[in-house]
Amino acid sequence: MMHSRAPNPVMQIVTYGAVFFCVTSLTIVWTRFSGGLALVWPGAAIAAALFLTIPRSHSLAAAVTLAAFSTLATALFGLGPVWAIPFALVNVFEAWLIAWLLVRFRPQQDYVESEIGIVWLGFLAGIVGPLAASIPGGILASQVIAGGWQEHSFSWFIAHGLGTLLVMPLTLLLASYKKPVFARLLKRDRILPFIGMTLLTIGISAVALLQSTFPTLFLPVVPLVLASFRFGRFGAAITVLLITLASAGTLGTDTGVFAELTIPLWQKALFLQFYLSILVLLSFPLAVALKQRQRFMEELANREAMQRLIADHSDDALLQLDQHGMIRFASPASIRLSGRDKVVDLHLAAFFSEFDKEIVDRTLRSAAQYPGHTEIIERSVERGGQTRWLEAKLRAIDSSKHQASAYVVTIRDVTARKLDEIQASREARTDALTGLPNRRAFLDVLEDQLEFAGEEPFALALVDLDYFKRVNDSYGHAVGDAVLKQVAEIMRESANDNCFFARLGGEEFGMIAVGPARETAAIICEKLRLAIQRHVMTDNDGGTFNITASLGIARIAERCSSSMAMQAADGPLYSAKAAGRNRLRHAQDMGRHGENRKPPLEDSRVAANS
Repeated sequence: MMHSRAPNPVMQIVTYGAVFFCVTSLTIVWTRFSGGLALVWPGAAIAAALFLTIPRSHSLAAAVTLAAFSTLATALFGLGPVWAIPFALVNVFEAWLIAWLLVRFRPQQDYVESEIGIVWLGFLAGIVGPLAASIPGGILASQVIAGGWQEHSFSWFIAHGLGTLLVMPLTLLLASYKKPVFARLLKRDRILPFIGMTLLTIGISAVALLQSTFPTLFLPVVPLVLASFRFGRFGAAITVLLITLASAGTLGTDTGVFAELTIPLWQKALFLQFYLSILVLLSFPLAVALKQRQRFMEELANREAMQRLIADHSDDALLQLDQHGMIRFASPASIRLSGRDKVVDLHLAAFFSEFDKEIVDRTLRSAAQYPGHTEIIERSVERGGQTRWLEAKLRAIDSSKHQASAYVVTIRDVTARKLDEIQASREARTDALTGLPNRRAFLDVLEDQLEFAGEEPFALALVDLDYFKRVNDSYGHAVGDAVLKQVAEIMRESANDNCFFARLGGEEFGMIAVGPARETAAIICEKLRLAIQRHVMTDNDGGTFNITASLGIARIAERCSSSMAMQAADGPLYSAKAAGRNRLRHAQDMGRHGENRKPPLEDSRVAANS
């Protein structure tokens, strides 16, 4: 069932069997009065612990060994050899059942390591297992001892439940401890206090149990709590065991406080069980909680040391804020990223510009509303005359009142990443050959202008190089690419904040003119046409040639789709091509509802340079 901690299961079975024999024999001798059943039975705890700590393949061997020792103890000191084997079978069955139930319902096997594990141990080992075995045990006892089987079953349940509940935690602890643990216990700074605690427990238990003048049964709680604090679960188990032995001794000899109780012996045993159970339920969960707290504090100290190490050597600023967004802790990197000599007791907005405080406050409120969710702020700041980008990730820590009691924040310099993003965006919107904006960028600008075309009309022109295919066929694509680059350079010379040029694809270009340039768009296009016509191109052999361009221009004065706007300029471009190329054609004005608001086509033409 439980993974074996012993290197040799056979030796473990023999050892447990011998201890089982000694303990059960002494129990029968000391606690079996008037020829009845033993008042306390710790043997089930020892046997169940054996089943829990050996491999399942050795369970049968363990059962046979325990049955043999139980038979021997009962035959020598109990009910004689005739009934020894049946009682041994019930005893072994009870121990096996307890172990099976524990593994079945608490597979974590934390029976002495957590509060819930202790609860399961007490319920299954102290109640369910003994209750199941008490029926066959009581029936057997009624065949040998005077009295009904119900009475004997109750006595069995009390004795076995008490013994298992008291002894099994200690047995499991001893089975789980290793040599280094005992080596630490045997050191002088621990063994002497342990011996002192043992003597104190014995002395206080004697005072509380052997006299009946004053009600002092609460006194053993004092060494029990002290032992739990000083020695943890092991100390609590040893102290409870000492108090149990002292109580069983006074009960068996009918002296002290138990002698004054005018009730039958089995009721005294029931009272003793209740008393000791209270001690177990008081001490063991306390010891486990203290152990868990010690582990938690050690883990917390290790985690804090690790976080301090990371914070001291991290390029990111690590911050802790109070519920108002004020900085209570800041790592060394905060000085560099904030540009300040000190940031503690300042608001988180101190890392950003004064105009960003409202954004920071809004982000803090959003984080407080959804604790556990990470909010991100990304803003540009000025540091040393340079523009830097900072990224802050913050998360609220939820308090018991369901309000943000604090925040944790990391701040990182993401300038390099931001520049890469800007460069990638620029490249995605830039024509790789000419360096002009590409069709995607052109359409984005066009969409923006169309949003307000009714209030702010603009001019849209399409430019197409004439007979460009002949250039590629005659001089090669390398010369054709050079021509496109030179045309783009001419356009760049004409571009400004109000005049936007882009390469739309192949030999086709586009222009958008806004504001003052809108009124002179025709002049700009005509100058562009002439500049392209007059520019001398060079081929690979040093020869020269000229190219021309046809242009179509439209005035957009109403919101419409980008395709309709492009068609408005494409129509006059087609007319310019059809009319002989190397000319500029104007479209009719696109006004509200597509009505014609200007006279029909106007034609500007300059003779081609052939």
